[in-house]
Amino acid sequence: MKKSIILVAMMAMAMSASAQFFDFSSNRGRFDIGIQVGPTGIGTKFSDFGWGANINICGLWVDFLSAGPMYKYDNHVNVGPTALVPDSTTMTANIGYQIPVLPWLRILPVVGFCRTTSGNTDFSTINAETTTGSDYVDVQLYHDYIREHSWNYLNYGGGLVIQPIKWVNIYGIYTTHAIYGGLSFNLMAFRSNN
Repeated sequence: MKKSIILVAMMAMAMSASAQFFDFSSNRGRFDIGIQVGPTGIGTKFSDFGWGANINICGLWVDFLSAGPMYKYDNHVNVGPTALVPDSTTMTANIGYQIPVLPWLRILPVVGFCRTTSGNTDFSTINAETTTGSDYVDVQLYHDYIREHSWNYLNYGGGLVIQPIKWVNIYGIYTTHAIYGGLSFNLMAFRSNN
């Protein structure tokens, strides 16, 4: 076993002879913004597929992933005893630091929290969100979500960030309550000439 580990380490060094391992100076001047998708609330009573965003400034990573309520934008209207439909929300928020292993590979340990809520979507209420453009008005109808209970959980895990080109990062993160991945863009790489 020990010989196998030494052999793998030597092969990795030979393949990356010109690469500098753990060059933390490569985090200096990084400013990445990205989007992510995946299931959140895993291991809790309520889980759902959500979307979110992240930001990375000089290696410091902050992300957010949210899902629900599922029936908020349903276009049905009910009154009486069937007006309240059981629903839930879930979200995770994490903070971490990107550890550069190679110029194109980073390890990302994260810690944060997961919150789930249960309640009801009230189909007897109708609200409107209006978006106005230069030649259109878009109206989105939605129902009220009435939260009854909420639970908070510690969330921790890690991920890998791969940088195939200097402007783009592809990443995947696995935590105790979410599995998600996404794409981020290094905005500082667009400014630099190298």
